[in-house]
Amino acid sequence: MSTEADGETTFTITGGVGSVSYTMSEIVQAGAVLAALAHRMEPLVDALTSEVVWLTNAVQGVPVPGSVFSLDGPVETVTHALWVARRAHMSANTLSQQFSAAAENYAATEARTAAAVVHAGRFAALQDGLGTWKWGSLAPLKLAADLGGWLKRAKAGGLRTATEELLNDGVAYGVGAISPGMGLAYLLAQRRPGADRATSGVRPALAARQMVDAAGLARPGHLQMRRVPVQEWGPAAQQWPPGHAVPDAPAGDTWAVEASIAGMVSGSRDAYAYPPGSLAVVRVEHPDGHPAWIVHLPGTEDWGVFDSSNPFDMEGNLEGLTAGYKDSYRQQHVLIQELIKEALHASGALPTDEVLLTGHSGGGIHAAAAAADPDFLAGVNVQMIVIAGAPAKNLEVPESISVMDLENTNDIVTALDFGAPPAGSNWVTVTSHRPPDATGGGGTAAGVGAEAAEAGAGLLNTVKEAHAVDNYVKDAQVLTASDIPAVVAQQQALAAFLGVGVGGLVYGKKFVFQGRDVDDLPRSKIPRNPNPRNTTPQSKNPRKENPRSKIPGH
Repeated sequence: MSTEADGETTFTITGGVGSVSYTMSEIVQAGAVLAALAHRMEPLVDALTSEVVWLTNAVQGVPVPGSVFSLDGPVETVTHALWVARRAHMSANTLSQQFSAAAENYAATEARTAAAVVHAGRFAALQDGLGTWKWGSLAPLKLAADLGGWLKRAKAGGLRTATEELLNDGVAYGVGAISPGMGLAYLLAQRRPGADRATSGVRPALAARQMVDAAGLARPGHLQMRRVPVQEWGPAAQQWPPGHAVPDAPAGDTWAVEASIAGMVSGSRDAYAYPPGSLAVVRVEHPDGHPAWIVHLPGTEDWGVFDSSNPFDMEGNLEGLTAGYKDSYRQQHVLIQELIKEALHASGALPTDEVLLTGHSGGGIHAAAAAADPDFLAGVNVQMIVIAGAPAKNLEVPESISVMDLENTNDIVTALDFGAPPAGSNWVTVTSHRPPDATGGGGTAAGVGAEAAEAGAGLLNTVKEAHAVDNYVKDAQVLTASDIPAVVAQQQALAAFLGVGVGGLVYGKKFVFQGRDVDDLPRSKIPRNPNPRNTTPQSKNPRKENPRSKIPGH
């Protein structure tokens, strides 16, 4: 973990170059190199063994002792060489095994430590809840005091961490406050497999989608996509009123891309200005002629209707969060992933071309979900994702894909995955600690009520500003000049992907595509199924099973 300051804004960085996880990954790679070396040494050892046998037999055949033609010297030399080769072969094998064992032991120790911390936190919260129960009729006073303590911790350590604490330990506190019997039942439930923080953020999303399915709130649908003419999203878009017919234009428009983290986050910010449900695809060409592709995703655009025609809605967010278990639900595909694939194909991308995904908020969820989905990766060669303000911790992105994850200490949206992102060798999380916005409540009325209203308004403003994409762009602009090894490595990887120097400009072709979620059946004709994952076919091939289709903790 490291920090960097720029004026009043500071950053905390976890994962990537310089982290323990990165060092352990290097050790594992060194072990693999040693194992390969040991394997390549085996023919040499065999050859030297044959030579020693041949020379020994030759020496035994010399009739005159002390002859000037004695082979004793060569026999000793080759025998010594064989001994050295065997020793080196054995050492390489031993070191390879030790390196692998060290990495496994470290991972196991980290897992045990994390589990111990989780259970200690929940047990402490349960005890605190039982203390509230003991207050009897005065329990509301204890609740108010505990809430005040939580607010103090949130102010000191940030709303994100405090919200994660509340989401993970709030249930333990609540059951303890209700009765000791429920507290005991909760303790027994924690002993079952899967009752740890590694899956605590997955289960709520899975349960929410099950309830949505059972209630028929989410209607299975299919994707309709159209290319958006440049007149609807380019510099001249403001000349055309919404819904006004515009002349068609050649696909794409010349576009400058800055090879920086700020340039990538700015692309997601721009996506909010396109027609609803749209994403951008940018094609850049390396000096050697091969193309690379960037896909910019906006965040959640429709908050009013759970299942709207805009795929960037709350239904879409749930699809992304549960993408690893999509075979468990009625709609066994993720529309945003289909939109990305079809948009790339329509732009001319090949399955082997390198792709980078960016996204803010819900768009970040979809970027990470796509990068974690083996079915998606089978047709899209994702090399890197850059996300901001997204609760993506529970999406298992493979180590071969670089992740640049921007968060803010007061962004409660990023707490909805119930924990901090993994500090992996490939996953770099940058948490910004921006100074509080001076535009707080500002009320003029006197009294305690006015103070509370002002504090509430200030808190809401803090939450809003923490999640704002414009502020994440500002954070990324500061990071462009960072000299922290993990950030520098990510910037260099991004520049190499684009084929220019860090911070340089590369010109490409930009395309915008709009997707619509079209219902397969009217709401009235959707069958109610309280347990869809038991009746939905897993695959067209009945012998093929999805190993991730089982929901953890169930």
